[in-house]
Amino acid sequence: MDRATSSKYFPTRQEAEANARLIAAAPDLLEALKEMLSVWEEDDPAYGAMHADKARAAIARAEGKV
Repeated sequence: MDRATSSKYFPTRQEAEANARLIAAAPDLLEALKEMLSVWEEDDPAYGAMHADKARAAIARAEGKV
């Protein structure tokens, strides 16, 4: 175990790098989700309705509205 980067309270180097990649990608992921939601609702309302609540909840969490 690399004591400089991992312990009971801190992530390992691999975990920290994975977290950093996810954080860096978050704005792109949020924009993609918004676009997908828009397409679902316009092109196939029935399909969109099945997934829209989850998508809206994820967007709200990402934007700090929940």
